[in-house]
Amino acid sequence: MSTKTAALPLFSDRILAKLKSPGASDDSTITLDGDVLRCSETGETFPVIDGIPSLFAPSTGEGQEITAKVRNFYEENPFPNYEGIEEFGELVSKGHANSFSKKLLDAVGYNKTILECGCGTGQMSHYLQLNNNHVLGIDMSLASLGLATQHKNHNGLSRASFAQMNIFNLAIKDNSFDVVISHGVLHHTFDARRAFGEIVKKLKPGGIIMVGLYNNPARLPTLIRSKLIGLFGPNIDFVVRNRIHNKRKAETWIADQYYNPHETWHSIDEVMGWFRENDISYANCSPAIMGTDGETAEGLFAETSPGTRYQRSVTQLTWLGTIAREGALFDLIGKKQF
Repeated sequence: MSTKTAALPLFSDRILAKLKSPGASDDSTITLDGDVLRCSETGETFPVIDGIPSLFAPSTGEGQEITAKVRNFYEENPFPNYEGIEEFGELVSKGHANSFSKKLLDAVGYNKTILECGCGTGQMSHYLQLNNNHVLGIDMSLASLGLATQHKNHNGLSRASFAQMNIFNLAIKDNSFDVVISHGVLHHTFDARRAFGEIVKKLKPGGIIMVGLYNNPARLPTLIRSKLIGLFGPNIDFVVRNRIHNKRKAETWIADQYYNPHETWHSIDEVMGWFRENDISYANCSPAIMGTDGETAEGLFAETSPGTRYQRSVTQLTWLGTIAREGALFDLIGKKQF
């Protein structure tokens, strides 16, 4: 069993160089000054709360109520949680056994810098720091980030970094990461389209973005189950019945799927519209669009055909019988234009 419990540096050097104070210029830097982070440009300081760097800057105006509700929800329900204190080898084994996670790691490749927006308790960030990748996981929930940091320090994962941030006011320099991922997050913000526009700014030209969202119409069965779960109990959920063996993790999954205070549903064509607005070229979809070369693509980031509107519509209808039982999350992958 691992005995690595000493705290590691908050950020790897490669990640620290990409940070700035929210609202500061990209020429500024962030340094660690005792127990605070300090901006070289403004002198503004940010605390380190229980080992978690907090670069959170609240948004003003629209969306404050929704943001506060979602933030409080995840403080009470850190997601996706761990099955006890896990060794890194266990997490790697689970990642390799999961087809989606393994395809993602293979597609990312080696020596990349990765930004995960809405990292939760950090499993994906920890897994992707394999292959000498450096990962920054950001989230607004200190409870979730606390578990991510605990796992990092317990297993000596120096290439994984975490910070509390507001997705609408990121403390990250523009055009700085090779890969940006937001898997199952933007649909819990008050404006998913606007949130997408913010995270795209942090992607290098030529870089890859992957965004995972609840699908409309495939999320409908979850809505129906949410009306019945009080009567039939948590085993009405496919994932709880078949994949989760830890009681607390099952409770967290049920809370996230059926009792989240805010969510929105999205279609392939809608997100493709976001891509066009932000100079992102379509690359791939997971699950694949039926009848396209995406079904036989060699990698998750391979450039494939988006098919026709009819093919995309039929694909989403078929998801009612597939991904709907697992929450109806689909991912669209794109490449930032030069």
